[in-house]
Amino acid sequence: MRRMESDNCFVCGSLNPIGLHLDITEGEGWARALWTVEKPYVGYEGMLHGGIMASIMDDLMAHALYYTDLDVVTAHLELDYKAPVHVGERIECEAQVTEFGTGRSIRAQGTIKREGAVAARAKGVMVIVKAPGQEV
Repeated sequence: MRRMESDNCFVCGSLNPIGLHLDITEGEGWARALWTVEKPYVGYEGMLHGGIMASIMDDLMAHALYYTDLDVVTAHLELDYKAPVHVGERIECEAQVTEFGTGRSIRAQGTIKREGAVAARAKGVMVIVKAPGQEV
């Protein structure tokens, strides 16, 4: 399984000094991570910033496609926020590939949960920018 350069990724990069440092586990068409919300990533009143939640979902959807050996980027990302998540709470994040469309599009979905309850649902469309063996 090939990995894109990600040491400095904001979500999963181990060398990014301001990153989330998520330890993401992935398999064929899925990705998961657990993370405890830290104070630098909050928005209003100690709640996890919605943009951080979107970043996590974006990264997990890409990780769910690592097994394909395709280079993909996000074309569309949509989140429905269901409940706030606060500093110190542990969240369960997961994403799965739902459809390989015609052409270059791939659909995925995911959730962020705290204490088993859904805090956010995501849907995304990834597009293939380079297939294995293809010259850019």
